[in-house]
Amino acid sequence: MEQEIKNAVGLRSPELVIESKSEPEPEPEPKPTVTIYDFAALLSKHEPPKKQQ
Repeated sequence: MEQEIKNAVGLRSPELVIESKSEPEPEPEPKPTVTIYDFAALLSKHEPPKKQQ
């Protein structure tokens, strides 16, 4: 019974390999994000002029 549980969980499985923590991979640089304020400024910049009545 104990062996069946270990097999189900994956213990003692040859597919599992312990990863070494020798060199951490560099984190990718965050991409620039556009905020709602940037979007509003862009919209108002390209908004057609309002007609005078």
